[in-house]
Amino acid sequence: MPTRTRPPLQERSRRTLTRILEATEALLGERLFEQVTIRDIVERARTSVGAFYSRFENKDALLPALYQRYDESLPHSREEVLEFVPRAPDLQRQVSQIVAAVMRIFRERRGLMRAMALNARTHPEAIPGEVRERRRVLHLTMGDLLLEHRAEIDHPDQRLAVDMGLFLVSCTCRERILFPEATHASARPVDDGILAREMARALLAYLRGPASPPTP
Repeated sequence: MPTRTRPPLQERSRRTLTRILEATEALLGERLFEQVTIRDIVERARTSVGAFYSRFENKDALLPALYQRYDESLPHSREEVLEFVPRAPDLQRQVSQIVAAVMRIFRERRGLMRAMALNARTHPEAIPGEVRERRRVLHLTMGDLLLEHRAEIDHPDQRLAVDMGLFLVSCTCRERILFPEATHASARPVDDGILAREMARALLAYLRGPASPPTP
């Protein structure tokens, strides 16, 4: 996929680029990426098709720039993550807070997240290494919050348990929130309240469950 973005040199050009990206994000709050046209984007951005093509080779080439803007809005450091997901006094409440935070990440900018998720599956090389590292910090810090209640976690490998648990929560949110029309997600629709409750229940049961699976 072409990903070349021509960096603007002048202030007016930078403002135009910002308007294009903001317009695309706004449109993604209304419809799917594949339903948005370049004409839609430039009309919302109050610019021209020529201005668009002077910066992007095609519509897909917007995605890396959109991903960078999205990444800048997320907590990057351990301290920022702890502001985003505060500590809780026990495992049950910590699980509920983490599930709510992960759901919020997916829900608040669903259209943008969906477009980026589809692109990342076929073009993983488009995601910069520093972005992957920031995701790792986010994931590890959430895991550390759970491990502060390790006395309540019965799994023999507690780090593995919290890593797998967070992965399962993220995967469930991605499939349920970003792709609710998919066959497996649409077979049993649930609202966000039920989804949050049942994911927290499942994660808590996994962390507190038997140390080993039963023998078949």
